[in-house]
Amino acid sequence: MNQKARTKRDLARTESTQAIERLRKNYLKVGDTVYVFLRHISRSGTCRWLDLFAIRENKPQRITWSAAKALATRYDSRREAIRVEGCGFDCGHSLVHDLAWRLFGNSDALEHRWL
Repeated sequence: MNQKARTKRDLARTESTQAIERLRKNYLKVGDTVYVFLRHISRSGTCRWLDLFAIRENKPQRITWSAAKALATRYDSRREAIRVEGCGFDCGHSLVHDLAWRLFGNSDALEHRWL
């Protein structure tokens, strides 16, 4: 493996670790609800762009970018949302389920609600 690929992988790992720490410290605790907003659906219906929010001090806080980094998943900067591909499943639940597992090691640690 070349040095450039290793550096890129190490950078992604560092960003993921930092995002996890930021989410745990500033936004999400076990039992919290993550609010999911559907930004866009592709024409074929097989791709969706989702935005994630947490409530802190009675104000919605956008956590989409940090969640994408924590999950090492696609963040679409043009749509400013997480891109989720597939159909026949609740993509919001799946995203929050994966985030809970990544943050707390328990897939049921977070609730989700659609906006």
